[in-house]
Amino acid sequence: MNGSDHFVDPRYYDNERPEIFHLVDESAKVILDVGCGKGRLGANLRQAVPGRKVLGIEYNEQIAAEAEKVLDGVFVGDLQTIHLPFHANMFDCIIFADILEHLPDPAAALRKLKPYLKPQGKVICSIPNMRHYTVILKLFLRGWEYEDWGLFDQTHLRFFSLHTMKKMFADDGFQIEKIDPRIIASRKMKFVNALCFGKLEEFVAWQYLITARNSPTR
Repeated sequence: MNGSDHFVDPRYYDNERPEIFHLVDESAKVILDVGCGKGRLGANLRQAVPGRKVLGIEYNEQIAAEAEKVLDGVFVGDLQTIHLPFHANMFDCIIFADILEHLPDPAAALRKLKPYLKPQGKVICSIPNMRHYTVILKLFLRGWEYEDWGLFDQTHLRFFSLHTMKKMFADDGFQIEKIDPRIIASRKMKFVNALCFGKLEEFVAWQYLITARNSPTR
């Protein structure tokens, strides 16, 4: 992550992220978890497949020290400036779990790590959706106000809709395989979306889980 990391809710570092875990192929043997926190997700991934290796990148030194106890290695620093001693085509999977929105240039972060991803290797990301209906309501009623967590998290530096997510991956040479919306909405909004045959999905999706495959032609 970057220098805004010191504002992050401490609970973030302990998140096991089961929704991300289930997107990682069993065949992925070498994995990089960017913004790994205390390594909860990575530790579960290691335990799930014998011989699997999980490395992490973490900005916070104290948190990284915790992650080193359960991962195969943790590199400490700002993703944008850190020197990474990886070799080309090293990783089967690279994870960005709620990380890209915290970076000044998320597309540059994808490009930086792309050479280390195997041809046809996968990137798995979770990205908040700023077209969620609560964002629209808040802007209408109160205007833009940062908060300690959520869609208006004060540590977010970049903001995405589904359209800009797709564009970022396409521009960086990734082919999106799967997009899973995480629906968080009131019962009434879910009902309205159902009445509209799911046409309002982008307004009830709190975030998107995106699985994208490396394109060896780019």
